[in-house]
Amino acid sequence: MIVREIRLNTIRSYDLYSAELHPEVTLILGKNGTGKTTLLESLYYLAHGSSFRGRDREMISHSSTRGELMLIEQNGAKRYATLQLTSDDTIKKSFTIQDKKSLRMPAKYRQPVILFEPDELRLLSSSPDRRRRFFDGMLSRLYPQYNTLLNRYQRTVMQRNELLKRREDMSAKAWEDQLFVWDMKFAELALNITRARREFIVLANTRLSSLYSSIAGASHSITASYHSRTAADTYQQTLLHQLQSNYMADSYRGYTSYGPHRDDFLVLIDGHTANETASRGEMRTIMLAFKLLEIELQQEAFGSAPLILLDDVFSELDTSREQQLMQALSSYQTIITATDLRDELKVNAHIISI
Repeated sequence: MIVREIRLNTIRSYDLYSAELHPEVTLILGKNGTGKTTLLESLYYLAHGSSFRGRDREMISHSSTRGELMLIEQNGAKRYATLQLTSDDTIKKSFTIQDKKSLRMPAKYRQPVILFEPDELRLLSSSPDRRRRFFDGMLSRLYPQYNTLLNRYQRTVMQRNELLKRREDMSAKAWEDQLFVWDMKFAELALNITRARREFIVLANTRLSSLYSSIAGASHSITASYHSRTAADTYQQTLLHQLQSNYMADSYRGYTSYGPHRDDFLVLIDGHTANETASRGEMRTIMLAFKLLEIELQQEAFGSAPLILLDDVFSELDTSREQQLMQALSSYQTIITATDLRDELKVNAHIISI
């Protein structure tokens, strides 16, 4: 999908706005707080059916109860979305694609889109929760069935946690019997999630080193690993034992202490743990390598080139890595936000000033 134009009506700080985009590189220039990221959010929303910034209702301008977005592709095809704040303070969404209207964007109409954010460049040194969300996000965008599986698992975790907190309201036998039923479902979903995560790590490790080296300009070894407190060879049985052995402890904690929602991902650079030994430049380059990996995999999965969205990423990179990244993205439609116009960003770029 090549985007020719984006139109907004009462979306965040925009009342009525339209912008034409270049099929190669478009540079959106403006000071912080002027709405640059909103344009990327709107493109992402119309391509993928969701926002990357938070709740949908936050996209509607404070002065309105309705927001509208339209995307026009290079071939003239249109994508239209509305967000309506209802009288009971909920959001009613709709998407119109190929003259077909739906309340959610059907998976078959989702277009590949890759977002680069500055926060992600610091992800490896952040918390395990954010690393899990990063990898789960990649898997969900690449494989819709994983997103469905993850949602089912997350609902099961919430329901099991609620039951853990009800220990004093039930007889011991009834409480343990109900937990056992949830544990069986929990362990089955957990097995499928960890299996998908491990398979993805194996695939990632076949490409990460070359992608990293292409940006760094020198040969390096990059490997990712998945860490769980539950043995992989007997995962489902071991997890069931861990869950049942921790009924009382988890009831005091109020949450489930074992499972994929407690696991972690680690990355090694040249055999050393990245979040302990890598420089800031190396950490950023590792994250860029993961993004380039996602670009390759999305193109293979969907059969079309993804739309690339770069949100103020160059403020975190040195000139050499900027140039290597731009070269790697040269065959994709790329939308970049920035606060200033550096020479590296001028090449073949259509400029929108906000």
